[in-house]
Amino acid sequence: MIVGGVACNLRLQEMMGIMAAERGARLYATDERFCIDNGAMIAHTGYKMFCSNLITSFDDAIVMQRFRTDDVEVTWRDD
Repeated sequence: MIVGGVACNLRLQEMMGIMAAERGARLYATDERFCIDNGAMIAHTGYKMFCSNLITSFDDAIVMQRFRTDDVEVTWRDD
């Protein structure tokens, strides 16, 4: 399933559909109404980080539009 802002990208949907088919799977793309960045998911992640004492001060916080999610240290999961 592809959701969020990237789900609006029809080329990405096409490429993921091909990859899924090659692996015997199906791709499900959400309705366009749900293809937006999800503030609730971001807030929930912030809450999890806060509960794990992973706190960033406002002075140290930065905004990076092309932020890589695989560069984030995840301390609240065991796997």
